[in-house]
Amino acid sequence: MDLKKAAIWALIGGVALFGATEFAPGFYGSWYALLNAIGFGVLLPVIASLHSRHEPLRRSGAVLGTIAGTCVVLVGLAGAPETNPASLVVRTVWWWTIGKMWAETNILPRAFGWITMVGAILFALVGGISALGSSVDASPDLALRLLFSAWLVVLAALMWPRRPVA
Repeated sequence: MDLKKAAIWALIGGVALFGATEFAPGFYGSWYALLNAIGFGVLLPVIASLHSRHEPLRRSGAVLGTIAGTCVVLVGLAGAPETNPASLVVRTVWWWTIGKMWAETNILPRAFGWITMVGAILFALVGGISALGSSVDASPDLALRLLFSAWLVVLAALMWPRRPVA
């Protein structure tokens, strides 16, 4: 798959997951479920495209990134909240793994790799603290979903092929 198609899928995923935040599962359940399914489902071609770019440089990292990314999709499709322990673990492993590869190899800009690694830590900390708390406040889930949506939009922009300057 070429990067332009993967960038479009990442953008669609980010916009759909952002849109899902506008529909509470209890009030507009069918719209929420549809946008959630689109948002997470279209990440599979993005993950496959990233795998093909990661594999020649770091085979074990590519496999771990692909497995963890696929788990993020599956947990997301199941409708688990962002602070669900399974969601936290797989998102943290995915972002840390691919962020580390980008920071070390420059597959995508190194700065974005470091930002992705910091995002992995934020997901683990914010989600973990929220999961341990006894409140029913959904704001951490919303904040983490919005962070993930924004990350996908930035990923789409960075994956978009650029023409060399003549």
